[in-house]
Amino acid sequence: MAGRRSRDDYFAAAMQILEVSGFPALSASALVDHMGLTRGAFYHRFENFDDFVDGLLEYWERHYSRVLISESADVPDLFTMLRLQTQMAVSLPHGAEVAFRAWGTINPRVADAQKRVDQLRRAGLTRSLVDHGIPPAPASVYADISLNALAGAQMSGTTPERMLTMYEELGGLLTARANNIAM
Repeated sequence: MAGRRSRDDYFAAAMQILEVSGFPALSASALVDHMGLTRGAFYHRFENFDDFVDGLLEYWERHYSRVLISESADVPDLFTMLRLQTQMAVSLPHGAEVAFRAWGTINPRVADAQKRVDQLRRAGLTRSLVDHGIPPAPASVYADISLNALAGAQMSGTTPERMLTMYEELGGLLTARANNIAM
């Protein structure tokens, strides 16, 4: 049965470890212990721990940026799109994201992945806002505010409820701005 675990199963388990214990707790041993597997099962899926880390970073970028951006791309109205993106931001694995930021201070590969994730999110939000009638320059500023608020809220341990309030307030400002532009 251990051989039936997919690479994504390992990555999801790693996200759980990062969420709860941070990056220093993540190792092949900790991962297989968490999953109830053997080290042999791990090395059946991954060449070495660096191979695993590369896959984990790609998984994080794909699942917590690219997929989320694509899910909100075709929402027809600004208010609904902002509500969806707010729910997505609030539901991110904040502890794991803090762990990636901390890990990136000592690991250049992780730092590069963090920059890619931030750039993807910034570009995706800016594009969504422009597609919903916000001019490019203010859309870019609002995207920067949103992403910096997210990183700051994650790093400071802001509760999901407070994050929701923050993003609802920002969404109200964006909606008012869009309504003023349309008039």
